[in-house]
Amino acid sequence: HLGSRTLLCSKRSSAAAAALHTMATLRRTALAVLCCCGPATDAAAAASAAEAAATNGSRCASREECLGRAVVSDSSGDEAYALLQRAAAPASNLFSENPMGSYVGSLPSWARQGQAAREMSWEKVDREQARPFFWDAPVDHFAPPWETKATFRQTYFVKEDYYAPGGPVFFELGGEGPIHGPPGGFIAALAKERQAMLVQVEHRFYGGSVPNGNVNTSNLKLLTVDQALADYAAFIDWFSKEKQLLAGTKWFAFGGSYPGALASWFRAAYPEKTVGSLSSSGVVNSIFDFTMFDIHIARAIGPECAAANRAITAAFEKAVLARGAQEEYAKGLFGCQQSMLDGDFFYMLADGLAMMVQYGAKSRLCSNITAVTEVSSTPEQIMENAAHLVKQYWGSEFGTTCFYDTTCLSDPSRYEVGDTDRSWRWQKCYELAYFQSAPLAGQMEDGTRMLQPLRSFMVNMTYMVEQCYAVFGSDFNPVRGVVDFSTRRINTRFGGAQPIAKKVFYSNFGDDPWLEASVMPPRDVDPEQPYEVAMCDDCGHCMDFSTPRPTDPPELKRVRARFQKYLDLWLAE
Repeated sequence: HLGSRTLLCSKRSSAAAAALHTMATLRRTALAVLCCCGPATDAAAAASAAEAAATNGSRCASREECLGRAVVSDSSGDEAYALLQRAAAPASNLFSENPMGSYVGSLPSWARQGQAAREMSWEKVDREQARPFFWDAPVDHFAPPWETKATFRQTYFVKEDYYAPGGPVFFELGGEGPIHGPPGGFIAALAKERQAMLVQVEHRFYGGSVPNGNVNTSNLKLLTVDQALADYAAFIDWFSKEKQLLAGTKWFAFGGSYPGALASWFRAAYPEKTVGSLSSSGVVNSIFDFTMFDIHIARAIGPECAAANRAITAAFEKAVLARGAQEEYAKGLFGCQQSMLDGDFFYMLADGLAMMVQYGAKSRLCSNITAVTEVSSTPEQIMENAAHLVKQYWGSEFGTTCFYDTTCLSDPSRYEVGDTDRSWRWQKCYELAYFQSAPLAGQMEDGTRMLQPLRSFMVNMTYMVEQCYAVFGSDFNPVRGVVDFSTRRINTRFGGAQPIAKKVFYSNFGDDPWLEASVMPPRDVDPEQPYEVAMCDDCGHCMDFSTPRPTDPPELKRVRARFQKYLDLWLAE
């Protein structure tokens, strides 16, 4: 929904009614106004849809009110479903930036129901701009030439408010989640100054852009970095022709987090398609055993806060391993079943705390958990405080979604096609890894003893790899018996921590643990691959993509200013 009184309707009310019923069941939100309106001849379908919405916990206006306020779409049935899917999504999914230290577009979909989302100062997207468009993308770009070229409907958004003929196209690459509008925030501000068109394309196998309509393991083999990059390259060619862009129109790519890596890899794979790119918090180095994620968090929060974090982990470990009523109590604090795998539970717990640092809320995390210590509080109080903080900040269902549940990820009747859960887990298992395992106690690296782990010892590489097998069988493994082969392959191809692309600007932020999977050492790779890092407290993931404000930290302003020099240089060449 775009607000408690916005109604998104379709003339194809029978298809829309079915879509509404499905979405109302899947996404229950007390403030959502979901209503399908049809012509008078189809009043029964509209009434049925309204009743279904009310039954499933959504508030729906009367048919007359709906018809009076409706934004009527000329969409086909498929488009109506996509529109309604976005209408039923949490409000935070439809907006673009966050002043707290990171870019809302990088915030996982399962963490958008809590205080973090409510506190964000949303930059609203106009309803027309939030209307998706579709193009027919090849299902398999690398199929043999004698095979029939099947296609799928891939979603994209366009904003032309600032565009002047001959101006550039600022192209945001979709990543591991649905998209809900054209680029906003910093990218939109840059476009306004440079008379650029704004375009964003959804990544295959996320949102409504799912080849063959399923995420079965056999079909997920079409979900690779190479296929995604080929989608973007083919889209540029198609869109340029479709919109009759002037010859020589310059495209500039933007991406944050995993799409930040894609922004670099796209320049390496298809350098002729764009004149440059911004890789914000780009995870260009595909790391198999990513212990530095945990270590970076520990360094960022400091000794006192790290000790409090470890106390939380220890309290939950003791209760869970005691089994019986204590395990049921501890897992139940997050709404989890006692049967939830220990590795899944402790991965969720670690993420709930670490993500506050990652997304620019380190100060809030530490002020909270250091006030409830082992000296002043019981283990039960420590656990209850941590669970309350995580659920309040990310949403009450944070720990109960499919994302952290191996059993759910393995069961087609429980996960939702197009959500991040199964598709992103496939990408990690099959090609990218980034497995955030706990460092070993006393672990040494380059002669230096690493900090003690924050996360549980149960979040280890055995758990990570066994989860891949449990969810996908043995088919996820490109080379049987060599589990980390794919990370070496992709790093060899694109350069890993020393990328081989040209005309890419890399930006990173001091508190963000994903910095450890970016360019290393943290400095310019070469004259055509500049690098900047904003070292400041509460400077989080993809922070530069948020809308610029006078109150932004000077370190962030410096990063943006240096990038803009390269942006204008590369556009002018």
